This record gives sequence, structure tokens and C-alpha cells, in this order.
Amino acid sequence: MSDAPKIVEPIEILKFWKSARNRKQSIVMAIREFEGHTFLDCRLFGTNAEGQSVPTQRGVTVGMARLEQFAAGAVKAVEKARELGLLKDGVDE
Repeated sequence: MSDAPKIVEPIEILKFWKSARNRKQSIVMAIREFEGHTFLDCRLFGTNAEGQSVPTQRGVTVGMARLEQFAAGAVKAVEKARELGLLKDGVDE
């Protein structure tokens, strides 16, 4: 049995609009647990008729065993995008 704490509610890490022009879809990164498995959930959220943010089926989950590898890949992607001149300084809002 693991000594890791049980995740009862998702722990939101980051939330941002999918694009500056699209304020009906957001991307949410959260640490979640399901059926005893803890993972990072990167999910596209939409807006329902009541204006509430709701998860879609579109997303990716990364198990804790691969989280550092996933993060390293994201860092490499940022570095390559900078090298290619695809990113401006700072974060787009």
C-alpha cells in the first residue's frame, strides 16, 4: 500500500483560455485520482448553456510515473519554439 495522500478533490494546477479570441474553451491542468490511480489531467473544458465550465472528452492524462518525463518534454518544446522564433517574450494572455 502506498504512503501517498489520497486526492479527494482535483488539485487545479493551471487554467488558461484556449486562445485569446476563444473565451468559451479553456485548458485545465489538475492532479486527480480515479480508482486508486493518481495522474495529471490536461483537459479541454467548454462552456455549457448556463455559462459553467465543463470538461470535455478531449484531453490527455499522464501517470505520476511519467510526470517528470512529460514535464521535461514540455520544457524542450518551449526551448525549441524559442529557438525557432515561435514564442514572444512572456506569456500570452
